[in-house]
Amino acid sequence: MKVIRANEWCGPAELTVEEIAKPLLGPRDVLISVHSASLNFPDMLIISGKYQVKPDLPYTPGFEIAGVVEETGPEVAAASPGQRVLAQLTGGGFAEFAVAEESAIRMIPDSMSFDDAAAFPMVYQTSYFGLVHRAAMRQGETVLVHSAAGGVGLSAVQLARALGAGKIIGTAGSDDKLKTILDNGADVAVNYREQDFVDIVNRETGGRGADVIYDPVGGEVGERSTKCIAFEGRLIVVGFTSGKFPNFASNHILIKNYTVMGLHWGFYRKRNDPRIEEAWLALFDLYNLGKIKPVIGARYHMAEVAAAMNHLASRNAVGKIVLHW
Repeated sequence: MKVIRANEWCGPAELTVEEIAKPLLGPRDVLISVHSASLNFPDMLIISGKYQVKPDLPYTPGFEIAGVVEETGPEVAAASPGQRVLAQLTGGGFAEFAVAEESAIRMIPDSMSFDDAAAFPMVYQTSYFGLVHRAAMRQGETVLVHSAAGGVGLSAVQLARALGAGKIIGTAGSDDKLKTILDNGADVAVNYREQDFVDIVNRETGGRGADVIYDPVGGEVGERSTKCIAFEGRLIVVGFTSGKFPNFASNHILIKNYTVMGLHWGFYRKRNDPRIEEAWLALFDLYNLGKIKPVIGARYHMAEVAAAMNHLASRNAVGKIVLHW
């Protein structure tokens, strides 16, 4: 079978396409014929040796896949050959066949395409936990989503609308992304490079500020967000795509009675949190109702993985990037 491989810590251009034997299965493993795989920022970090976990080399990236069950281990009870599934992996997804633990797969609805399934798990689970469990978003509240044209940002915009947010404001770094943000449920879209999102949020809320701020960017964007957060607002730190960590003034947090909270969805998964299953049920229901749907901004052949990674790194990508053999 064909795989994408990093034989040393490297950049996208040094990845190779190689032919190897199909992997062997453990007793509770499932072998999946990969139809679609989605690209995430950690895929680029891990091949360069900059991720918090350094796997053994050679390494095949790929955390999210969708496809058809090819074979199962002898103790697998929840999957059978021929079933359509998505899977979340610790790597190995950029291959013609990938191995997933039984606990890491989910059957996908008949209405869901393989592309949608591969683009679905990480961003929607993250946004669901952020809005529902961490921020406890209430109907009618104002939600500000930064980097709202990216995969995780668009999922947050769609979910905030589906869950009854009163007003949704999304930011992005270029004008050509604003229409996508509006098309996916935002009421207001802001180019934060040319407009002051703080002024716009305060104007749109009559000076009250945003009740929930969803921030995958960090840095100055995160710090400035505290200037437009509502009394008892909740600022969710999702990531640092800016490459910088924000610093928050504790005296300002105290005076305005707002909360800064972290969201690392992978830790919920590591702990086998039972709310993950609750989220799956809710998310598939919302998908079947047409209220959420991944935005696939680009598709690449798997052999073009370097070009796909460069596109993601350029910050020009909208939604999710999907790879196919």
